[in-house]
Amino acid sequence: MTLESTETIEDVVPNFRLDGRIAVVTGGAGGLSITLTRALLAQGAHVALVDLNQQVCDAAAEDLALWGQKQGLNPLPKISSWSCNIGNADEVELTVNKINEHYNDISDLLIHTAGYCQNYTALEYPNQKAADLVQVNLMGSYYVAKAIAKNLVDAQRPGSIVMIGSMSGVIVNDPQPQFAYNAAKAGVIHLTKSLACEWAKYGIRVNCVSPGYILTPLTKHVIGSNVELKNTWESKIPMARMANPQEFVGAILYFGSHNASSYTTGENLIVDGGYSCW
Repeated sequence: MTLESTETIEDVVPNFRLDGRIAVVTGGAGGLSITLTRALLAQGAHVALVDLNQQVCDAAAEDLALWGQKQGLNPLPKISSWSCNIGNADEVELTVNKINEHYNDISDLLIHTAGYCQNYTALEYPNQKAADLVQVNLMGSYYVAKAIAKNLVDAQRPGSIVMIGSMSGVIVNDPQPQFAYNAAKAGVIHLTKSLACEWAKYGIRVNCVSPGYILTPLTKHVIGSNVELKNTWESKIPMARMANPQEFVGAILYFGSHNASSYTTGENLIVDGGYSCW
């Protein structure tokens, strides 16, 4: 009997279960996170939502719990909500430590979606606004990843960190002027690679998902009053449409699962309907 003939289905087909793991989701009340957190919950992960506004974050946690109950998840994984300014390193570290204390365990999965975009031409961009954006989008990504990783290293535990970048980190999308956002997201992609190389020896994998245009409630509001902008965006997408939030779940679960992506780190997966190919 050869070794190959003794393999089971479980040996050759990866699974995406996250049972018992603690997933920290920054930007937890955002449009993309609503779908992602439902997927994490369905796969068995406890979820800690982190957002700037505590009230909005609390409401998102309540909605998530109601959804899980309606789906018959039993037992329902634990859900919590936390307010944090990810642009503040001390606040980030304190929040992550509080989350670990709350669950009496160590968070070993980070889905980092928090960030924002502004549209100014490079010549007109107020310097402080540009600096603030880079502080949150780039340095905030580092602060959150570092806070998660420090606890994992101290406990000698493996983990998975998933950054949300953007296709704007590899191309300059048009027509909106957003150099600071583009530069920050390019930094997030290379930050991913740098941290992946440094932390591989600790069993911590760091990867990035870079979305194109997503039909979140905010995006729908923007294009609802600007059909010309919608047409311009979609004309540059080979698939001729924007993404639905659920179309990113597979990528997130892949990177999050130790079983499915055990040999994947430092990668940037662009999910943009082909936009960056042209």
